[in-house]
Order: sequence, then C-alpha cells, then structure tokens
Amino acid sequence: MILFGIEYENISKAVALEKIFGLLSTSSKSSVYFLNADCLNISLRDGQYRDILKSASLVLPDGIGLKIATKIFGGKMEEDCNGTDLSPLIMGKAAKDEYRIYLLGGREGVAEKAAKNISKQIAGIKIVGTNSGYFSEDSEIISDINNSGADILFVAMGVPLQEKWIAKHRQDLNPRLCLGVGALFDYLSGRIPRAPIFMRKIHLEWLWRIFIEPKRMFKRYIIEGAKLFWCILKYRLTAKCSELK
Repeated sequence: MILFGIEYENISKAVALEKIFGLLSTSSKSSVYFLNADCLNISLRDGQYRDILKSASLVLPDGIGLKIATKIFGGKMEEDCNGTDLSPLIMGKAAKDEYRIYLLGGREGVAEKAAKNISKQIAGIKIVGTNSGYFSEDSEIISDINNSGADILFVAMGVPLQEKWIAKHRQDLNPRLCLGVGALFDYLSGRIPRAPIFMRKIHLEWLWRIFIEPKRMFKRYIIEGAKLFWCILKYRLTAKCSELK
C-alpha cells in the first residue's frame, strides 16, 4: 500500500514475522521501520526521513490512524503490525533461533530494566547489551554494539531521530537487523503503562496515551492528526475532481 509516496507492507503479524526473519537469514544488512499516522505526518515535512522510509528493507503498518488513512486512500489495512506488539514476538522467535539482541534508547536505565523484564518473560533470550539514548559519542556506542556480537538492534529514540541514526550509521553497525521501535522500552520497563487490553481491542490506545501524556500526545493525535487528515482528504478530493474532468 502506498500513502503519499511511502509504501508499507500490508500484511499480517505472522507474515511480518516471516519476512523479518527472512531478512535475518541473509548476510545483508536490513532496516525495519513502523509507519503510523504521526510518522506519515512527519514524512510530509521532512524529506530526509521520507527518503529513509522509502529505502527501508521493510515498513510495517502501525495504528488506527494509518488504518483510517489507508481506507481513505481506497485500501484496507490487513492488520496492525505496531512495534509494541510485534517486538516481543520478534524477541521470542529470536530466543528460539539463538539470535543475540541489543537494546539502545530511552532514558537512563530504561533499556536495562526493559531487558530484565523481558528476560523473565522469554526463556533463553540473549540480550547482549543495553544503553540509553543519551550519549555524546556515536563511535563508542557503535563499538559497544559491534563488540557485543548482537544480530538484532532495537533502537528506541523516537521518530524520526531513531530512523535517521540508523540510516546514518547503518554501514558501521554490524547487526544484520536494525529496528526503530519508538516507546517500546518505556512499555517493557514499566516506565509508562500500556492501555488496558479492552482499549487496544477497540482501537482507543491513542486516547490512553493522551491521558498518560496529555501535553505531548494531545498535539500529536489531535492537532497534528487533524492536519494530516485534512491533507489526505484534500488529496482525495483533488483526485476525484480530476477523474470527473
């Protein structure tokens, strides 16, 4: 599915997992990103970020906003493959296949706490290193990641910083797979509580996030979201008018 020139794989979680481990099975270096409505909005004003998404190995759909946008564009999103739900599945399969994982991002101590929590949940998981997203020397962090022998690097710095950091250093980073995962470590560490399951099932996790972080999330979901959907509607109306001529 293509939205404003950005293509995402319109697939289920199960197929996404197969594709991700298909990438890992090769010797090539791959990058996987997630596209939600906020990401789409940022891409409209940030050409560098947009180009990074276009050149990614795999872009996966994330959230109700993207589902609505896809429908407006005339498509149907098969499944929400957001990083918060998909990443634990990736980690679980990585444990079975004996892949090594490194967690980079979040506030001081958050990645470490996330690693401890997920290690209790997934037997045999190999988390070979962690570091916060606050560091001054890229070279030192890259050396630590490479020396750890990690096969998979989860980067949680927020959009678009995490994607830009991965793209900038991809050639120097040894892990075969890098993923940009946003607030994942905050959830895994327990620093930020996730929405109750019933809210997730009825696609109201965005409302929970506004409740938890009103100052930041109100702007993202309400103000910026309204701007994005106006752009989408304007685009579709223009396309319809062109069809009638």
